[in-house]
Amino acid sequence: MGRFLEIVLDVPQSALHAWSVQHERSRRARTAERLDAALVKALDEFPQAERAERPDSPGAESRSATRQTTSTRFQQTEKMAEGGLQVMLETSPDGRRVVVCQQKCYSPGVTAREILYEAPLDADTPVGSAFAAVPEEHRDLLADAGDLAPLTTLACKSDAWQWPAADGIVVDIVFDRFPASTGGDAAPARELRLTTPFADNALGPSLTALFAVACTLVAALPAFPVLRRAFDRAYDATDPHDAAEPARATAIDLAGIATPHAALIAIGHSLADQWFGNDAGVRDAVSTEFVHQMRISQRRLRTALRIFPHWEDDAWKTRIAPDLKWLGTVLGNARDWDVFVDSTLPALAAADTDGARWITICESADARRLEAREGVQTAMGSARYAQLALVWLEWLSGLPSREPPEEAADTSLRAYAQKRVRKYYKRLISAPKLTTLDESARHKERIQAKYLRYTLEFFESIASRKTRKESAKTVARMQTVLGDGNDAAVALRYLQQIDAPPYQSGFAQGWCEASKRYTAQEGERLLRRLRKPKITGGAGG
Repeated sequence: MGRFLEIVLDVPQSALHAWSVQHERSRRARTAERLDAALVKALDEFPQAERAERPDSPGAESRSATRQTTSTRFQQTEKMAEGGLQVMLETSPDGRRVVVCQQKCYSPGVTAREILYEAPLDADTPVGSAFAAVPEEHRDLLADAGDLAPLTTLACKSDAWQWPAADGIVVDIVFDRFPASTGGDAAPARELRLTTPFADNALGPSLTALFAVACTLVAALPAFPVLRRAFDRAYDATDPHDAAEPARATAIDLAGIATPHAALIAIGHSLADQWFGNDAGVRDAVSTEFVHQMRISQRRLRTALRIFPHWEDDAWKTRIAPDLKWLGTVLGNARDWDVFVDSTLPALAAADTDGARWITICESADARRLEAREGVQTAMGSARYAQLALVWLEWLSGLPSREPPEEAADTSLRAYAQKRVRKYYKRLISAPKLTTLDESARHKERIQAKYLRYTLEFFESIASRKTRKESAKTVARMQTVLGDGNDAAVALRYLQQIDAPPYQSGFAQGWCEASKRYTAQEGERLLRRLRKPKITGGAGG
């Protein structure tokens, strides 16, 4: 019983297999059991990790031997979901136990969970019969829920360790693995859950300890941070995102938020949803759209810190920004080759009287595209990426308890948003006529359009109706049009890299110049019709 903070690290099947090949030279088949044993052995070899001999804290869920349980999660009513209440039935060789817990997102990637009640349950005894002993403030809510239907049941094997950290804090590590469903194609799910007691008077040190242990683990093991546990990701009906589909940016509700600091926290949640809704898809190469959306999430993140520059501390400048640039470069290269192969080359072939002349070039370009994709998969599967993701989540987790910077301490959200929107709008409309600019200068104006677009997206909920319906759409269209012109410029460089024959090079030169000329003209038209955006909502004046 008690409260604790939790971070979850996913252990993908493909990454675990590659790690096992690198660390074990045996030619024996790498079965699921053997892969599990290899990871358990690696955890045992950490000098700081000690096998948990008894459940001293809510996070230590198994004894020194592997523990086998079957967990059944029950449906939530709407009121239960609002309060974060969950009911579980755990069955193990020791018997049946009912567990009632309350969990909430403390910050992206960090869950605050409290065990409200747990007790043994006799065989064939209904789960609801145990609710009479639940703390009074939650008893009526569970009683009103009536007979809860089971949602799903998962078998799980677990091993546990304890890791003494600084300031006397102990981090519990549990390695859970859920076998694949019988007859299914899905690989077994594996995750490392890191927990430590949630003490209000030591919240900062607890978070620091959790993230420090997590960073040590991902530096040596094929593990990557995720926002929620496998159980929650698979069976939370309130989650609108289908993990099999790329995650796109969603609207951010800033209504009622009074300060820029609180707005940045809300924006951070949105950025995390898009980032971590796409990273597994990029690693597994399911769809090129995952790469596209992942790249957008990184662009939105970098723009957010341009809007909120005074929040950049030493951790951001030294531990986050350099690796964000590295990741953005890798993603950008892969995305540019995707666009070249899937859009630009087909358009060139369609414009030619003999499209067959482009077959060899398309094949060469596709080979380069696969190289770029392999590069981004390697990057996303690296310890460097896992540590970047953790450091960013740690930075986000510190915002709720951090004082706002002095430069924005007395500024309302409305005033702050108005100033930022006005800044990017003035920069954009002060540009010379786009048709008179060279390629490099036009690209810079496209970047200014991107800054204004993402700024309006972040503040959409407090913008005027005309801004949402007209200005935001106009600047989005302008960025897209100028992006098409930039794609044409990239195409010419890529054709040189794959040694395109003179005919195709000459043909592409004329086609791309016409494309750049048209996009400059259309971009100019959109720029001159762009209405001044207005921020009318949000608290303050």
